[in-house]
Amino acid sequence: MFSCLLRNKVTIARPLRTTLNNQGRYNPSVLRISQGSYSRSYSRNYRYERFNNADQRGLTLSNIIYDKNKRKYVYYAVGGFAVFYFINLKKAPISGRMQFIWLPEWLELKIGKYSYNSIINQYQQHILPPNNKLTRKVENIFYKVLDASIKDPEIDNSKINSVKWEVHIIDTPNASPNAFVLPGGKVFVFTSILPICKNDDGLATVLSHEFAHQLARHTSENLSKAPIYFLIGLLMYSVTGINSVNDILLDGLLRMPASRKMETEADYIGLMLMSRACFNPEEAVNLWARFSEFERRHRLKSNEITEFLSTHPASERRIENMQKWLPKARIVYENSDCAMTNNFYQGFTQSVFGNPSSGPFLRDNKFM
Repeated sequence: MFSCLLRNKVTIARPLRTTLNNQGRYNPSVLRISQGSYSRSYSRNYRYERFNNADQRGLTLSNIIYDKNKRKYVYYAVGGFAVFYFINLKKAPISGRMQFIWLPEWLELKIGKYSYNSIINQYQQHILPPNNKLTRKVENIFYKVLDASIKDPEIDNSKINSVKWEVHIIDTPNASPNAFVLPGGKVFVFTSILPICKNDDGLATVLSHEFAHQLARHTSENLSKAPIYFLIGLLMYSVTGINSVNDILLDGLLRMPASRKMETEADYIGLMLMSRACFNPEEAVNLWARFSEFERRHRLKSNEITEFLSTHPASERRIENMQKWLPKARIVYENSDCAMTNNFYQGFTQSVFGNPSSGPFLRDNKFM
């Protein structure tokens, strides 16, 4: 999700958000508690057996390595997991990256429904009505991106068509800039992000990024990896006996890089989608420049050092990526017959919302 002020936090709402930062990620603290409790309990049992029976060997890592009878079970487990891993590899749309996803879609939708109800209960007093001009404006931009994804030959549009998409605008100008799409097609945009978006193309950049997270099923991918991280944590604890160091290593070497990779993938997919939808891809670079300036003004750190333990890439890195992808995005834009599409879009928005010549509906630093 888009959320500059919450860059390093991981909550179940995120993946189940494209806040800029961390919705929908699994919470490692729950696993840490159970991991530590299990390890301490196991250590006590092992010492008891050792002092009561010198010939009885505990199930330690060294015993497994040097005991041929026990080692075969490790081979069975590794072989079984390898088979399970490869049969659950899936190809992400547009980017083509291979993903490990075993979580069924019905469970992903259940999680999305639970998150949706929680957000509605929390912000119900701030949600603009469906007939509000701003709601209709954002909805129109989102459906333009949605229509482009349906026409993309690399995307399975049957799943997109089967979802009931809904756009909600949360009118909280002083909240952290935020926007996300939940599993099940529920789109949330906070008005606090609109001044940073600045115009239709900027808002399309945000919406395309958030939609890309659900298109690539990043929520399910993130949750599918949670048991692997847990098992690696147990293995590391059996060697080091230090939970805090293991957590830092897991975060820095596995969890956070995986999260940043998904964010980067959503940036790429989103850029291609907004270009296909005839939004100016050049504005994606400008959007992230404005985010970088926002972070600077609010003294939010965004650099390579803090990026190491962040779920999101630094804004400067995202700008570099966008500039690198722009040549391909321009080709997609030019091949989409955007001149005719934009003329139709401007005529439609003018008839529904008024004169769109200035691009955005921005008055007093907010969309109208």
